[in-house]
Order: sequence, then structure tokens, then C-alpha cells
Amino acid sequence: MSAPGSDPPLLRVSGSAYPVGRSQRLDAELVHEAGSAICELRRTSDGELLARAPKAAIKRQSQVGNARAEVLVGQEWRFETGDHAALDSILGPAKGQTLRKLERFRAHLILVVAAAVLGGFLVWRWGVPLLVDIAVAVTPSAYSEALDDASLASIDRFMAKRSTLHPIKQEKIRGIFKRLEAVAPEANYRLLFRNVPGVGPNAFALPGGTIIVTDALANEFPEPDIIAGILGHEMAHVYEDHSLKQLYGAAGTYLLVLLIIGDPGPVLEDILLEGQILLSLVFSREHEREADAIGLKIAADAGYDPAALATFFEKLEEKFGSGSRNTWLSTHPSNAERIAEIRRLAAELNR
Repeated sequence: MSAPGSDPPLLRVSGSAYPVGRSQRLDAELVHEAGSAICELRRTSDGELLARAPKAAIKRQSQVGNARAEVLVGQEWRFETGDHAALDSILGPAKGQTLRKLERFRAHLILVVAAAVLGGFLVWRWGVPLLVDIAVAVTPSAYSEALDDASLASIDRFMAKRSTLHPIKQEKIRGIFKRLEAVAPEANYRLLFRNVPGVGPNAFALPGGTIIVTDALANEFPEPDIIAGILGHEMAHVYEDHSLKQLYGAAGTYLLVLLIIGDPGPVLEDILLEGQILLSLVFSREHEREADAIGLKIAADAGYDPAALATFFEKLEEKFGSGSRNTWLSTHPSNAERIAEIRRLAAELNR
């Protein structure tokens, strides 16, 4: 506090002054007398008055991060300074001051980053699955069927050829499919045959209920019990909406990554997109366990031996090896533990 009768204190901010529209630079000070409504811009070297303006009329320009602050004093002079605190003492805090403070590195930022990472993990672990379940529940069947049509068109264009499977074999598999459909949980099932060179013995389900059986599968594994086990497994994927959940989950994870890191740039965006598409093609272990359990029950209820699915896996590993990309194992991973679990479930169903 100043003593009675003394001059009011002056607040000064050092910086640089530039005539508007010119590049001439002068060392200058923005001076404000406490209690006054006027600010003055003076040259530092000799105190010459360059401009005067009401404090309320001084326009503060947008500021990015910790860059130099810029203000317009009157109509003819621009003043810049890196002394943000001194300028704030005269003009008050700038817009975005809180954000600017957060942008400065402090030890507490480690906690902020850790909290953000933890929050992102919690959202990914529990939030995304919840949103996926809601999205699946409200997805109209017409949309799922449209996904099937689009997926099938892409498969037929780039991967598959028209099936050359003998009509008698097709009819035999359709008969097995109808028996399974009669006891399976209610859903929109559709069976199609395709010749997919390079894929080998395979079957897969699309989001809208379409189940595709390759010619190689029908020719190399014609046993009805094996066909029933495979079809039951794929019907379980359809009933549980596993394909749709994988697609929504992949999209949700991608959006969550974008929310955390912002614009990833074209290269990282391609990696994220391609990665999520690949993830959406491979069912999770949880989905596979569900499909095994439900599919085995469907096969058993239809009168087929559910243990045949384990036999199928064993034959695949003997013939192609567990690491082959051209087998049902590429999208339906198998291992000794899973085969043992299938046999355990089958034994319970056969009691």
C-alpha cells in the first residue's frame, strides 16, 4: 500500500512495440497507473509516449500455448511481451489462461496422464462392451442383412467363386442344416456354399445370419456329425451376434484411440483402421467358448455326436498343422485345451 500523499504505483510490462502494418521494432513498456482507466505505451530508451488508450479498449489477440502475448494499443501500435503474469496484472487473465497453465509441464501432469490412461482403459474394458451390447440390441435386422449382402458381394468379388459342389452333397448338408435349425435358438439363419481357393476347409458366419460353407470343407469332411458340429458352432455365432459385436467393438476401440490421441495422421490412421478390421475378423476366446458350448448342444439336440467337433480339430491339426492359414483354424483357433473342453462338454451332453 502506498503512503498517504504518495503517487499511485505504476505497473509496467516490458516488451516490443510495432507500428501497425510495419515491421519496425521498438523496445517498449506498457504502463498503467493503479486506479487509472488509461494505459500508456512508452519507448523504453527515453520514455517517449507512443500511444494511450483506455484499458477496456485494449484488444488482446488470441494466444497459442506459451507464445508471446500480443495486444493492440489504440489504432496504430501493436505490443508484444513474454511476461504473461505482468500483462495479466494489468489487463486480467487472458482467455484460455487455464489451458495455457495446463500446457506447461509440471510433475502433476504425470498424474493427469496416468489418470487419462487409466480412464481410457476402464472405458475400453467396460464402457465399450456396454455400448456394443446396446448398439447390437438396437440394430435393426435389415441393417444386419444389408451388412451380409455387402460382405458377400465383397467376398464374391475378391475371394470366392461359384460353388462346384455336387448338388447331392449340397442337399445332404442342407438336410443337416434344417435339422439343426429346428432345435437351434431362434435367429435368421441362411446357408450358402462357395468355392474359396486358398482358404481350404472353412465355414464362417456373417453378421446378418448368413453361414458360408466352402467346397473344400464339404469334400474333405463329409461326415454328418462333423458337419453338424461345425454348422452348430457357426449358428451359435449368429445367435449370439458375435460378428456384429466384433465389428462394433473394433469401431468403438478405434474411436476411443482417436479420442485419446486426437488426429493420428494418415499413416497411423491406416494402421489403426486395418488393425481393427483384422481384429473384427477373429472371434475372441470368450466368443469361441460360447459358440462351442451352444453349438455342441444344438448338434446334440438334433441327434448328432457333439464330440465330432473335437475330432474335426484333431484332423485339421494332423493334416494342416495348427499354424496353417488355409484352414478353419485361421479364424477358429484351436489347441489341446480347447479340444479337451469340447470332449468334456460332449461327454456331459451324451449322458
